[in-house]
Amino acid sequence: MVGLGGCGKTSLYSVAFAEKSPEDTKRLSPTILYETRRHPFLGLQVGIFDFGGQVQYRNEYVQKPEIFRGTDILIPIVDLHDPNKFEEAKEYFQDLLEIYRQNNERPKVCLFLHKYDTQNYQKELLDTNVNKAKEIFLDLFKDYTFEYMLTSIYEQDKLSKVFRDLLISSYSELKAHVEKAEKQLDEIKAKIIISDISGNVISHNVQGVSSGLTLRGDLRDYINACNVIRENMFMSDSALFRGKNDDGKEIELHIFKYIISVIIMKSGEIDIASQDKINMLLKDMKLFADLIISAHSD
Repeated sequence: MVGLGGCGKTSLYSVAFAEKSPEDTKRLSPTILYETRRHPFLGLQVGIFDFGGQVQYRNEYVQKPEIFRGTDILIPIVDLHDPNKFEEAKEYFQDLLEIYRQNNERPKVCLFLHKYDTQNYQKELLDTNVNKAKEIFLDLFKDYTFEYMLTSIYEQDKLSKVFRDLLISSYSELKAHVEKAEKQLDEIKAKIIISDISGNVISHNVQGVSSGLTLRGDLRDYINACNVIRENMFMSDSALFRGKNDDGKEIELHIFKYIISVIIMKSGEIDIASQDKINMLLKDMKLFADLIISAHSD
């Protein structure tokens, strides 16, 4: 993640990955030089580099092109609330693209036109700034695999899906399965949460279960406890856990290939059509887990 100082890089990370609320980010300090964070996702450790945007740090990066070697995804971030710095940001991004040319690398580029919100900013000016930013930046990355999007830390659900899609973007088959699962969840009369074993949400139809990409703590603890039992007692790569109370409420946790978890919460009996769709969803998630293992091997 790259951009000028104050454009919102660390806030984006904190809201999407670190369970921070938008209000929490107001107390964050500027990043010094750069920070590397590791985040488990679908059985891999993803390295997220947050590059400080102050001019002294930017000058240092340009002198050390080896820092950027091995980039899979470059996320340039533009502050829509500060249009006076658009040209400065463009020059910085041009310097970075030259570094990638020197390194003979062409990462996927996802441009964030960030702070697309009216927190302390007028809506009319914001839309004007969006059009101006498109004129300045969209042509800059035309030779790369490139997309852009409007982002805001105040739209946490949207932001979590943005990062989820970026993290699986290298695997087209996985992305298709996620999109199919989202459509299936809309049609099922049960509460369902699909995540990885680390508690990163892949898809769900339940309100208030996550903060950014991450499931809330009690659900993560439940998945982790069952996963430990699966590994140490069942000694299998997949398992099913089920609980039920006297009122007929029922919960199931399916673990597939020690990577994917599916939590299903039912209140009493559900109709046959929904149960058939649940069974289809579980078959798809088993295949989804197999595809992830295959992708890791490749």
